[in-house]
Amino acid sequence: MSTSSARPPKSPLRLDPAVRRALLVEAAAEVFHGRDPSEVRFDEVAEAGGVSRSLVYAYFGDRGGLIASVYLHSLARLDAELAWALDQGPPDRARLHGIVARCLRFARDHEAEWNVMAATGSLQHPAIRAARRERIERIAGAWGPEPAARLVAHAVVSLLEAGAQDWLDHHDVPIEDTTDALCTVLWGGLADLPGSGLLEAG
Repeated sequence: MSTSSARPPKSPLRLDPAVRRALLVEAAAEVFHGRDPSEVRFDEVAEAGGVSRSLVYAYFGDRGGLIASVYLHSLARLDAELAWALDQGPPDRARLHGIVARCLRFARDHEAEWNVMAATGSLQHPAIRAARRERIERIAGAWGPEPAARLVAHAVVSLLEAGAQDWLDHHDVPIEDTTDALCTVLWGGLADLPGSGLLEAG
């Protein structure tokens, strides 16, 4: 009696759902790079993630859910870099310089991720809007009473991200000079706030 040496094919690797979801988000971010996220097909994400198209749908529901998940993934990584400084109250000049420098380094070192975040951040998906709102409210909560602190925090974050995007798009100013320029512009507006009463309790 002979026995075959052939082995049955291995079953697909089973992963914890949270791990699988995170891997699919990272795969989608790679597929989105340099493209309009609204034109990316689920088949492409499924192929990049090594799973079926139906599994991608099961995790994200629809295209909006997938795009929002990629955006939230990138935003969380950026905030992990900046939270140490943004959440400690209105920054002094030295801490502001550190915030600007870290933001620019993140954009440079994770260019694909940054561009995906920039491309998806303006979408009106409820999860994206909620994440941006929660982010500003968290920073504002450390900076002073609403609504003035919210307005200032929103302006600072928006200007910082817009400046970083322009620098990343053109690469025509050294990172050190870009850091100094953005810090000067931001500090010119922030320096007078502590004495103005705008961020002080009434």
